[in-house]
Amino acid sequence: MKKYIYIIVLLISPLAFGQKQNEIGCTKYAAMSAKTNFENDLKSNSITIHLRGGIVSVIKKEDLAFQEKYGIRYHDSGCVATRDFDYYKLYNHHVFAYLSGKFGEDWKKELNISAFGIE
Repeated sequence: MKKYIYIIVLLISPLAFGQKQNEIGCTKYAAMSAKTNFENDLKSNSITIHLRGGIVSVIKKEDLAFQEKYGIRYHDSGCVATRDFDYYKLYNHHVFAYLSGKFGEDWKKELNISAFGIE
């Protein structure tokens, strides 16, 4: 009897501990957190585009002009590996939708290519 219980538990356990991902590949928690944080940042006028960094900063002179023009700042994660890739990808997705709604599609030509969520 114990043998059958172990088999049932082993078959069911992968279903019990996973989190469903949305169309961008983010968990529900990351999606809710990113949306809430974006909305709060929008209200406080402190929107950020998160960048994949490296040993050398990926923010260039042209990016400073982008920040000034669109009222958004870049955050370079540097050479520290982050575990929140999904969160940054989804947060940036909200920023990109905001920029498209407010400025059209021209901003995409000026965006730093190191931004999370750019495929």
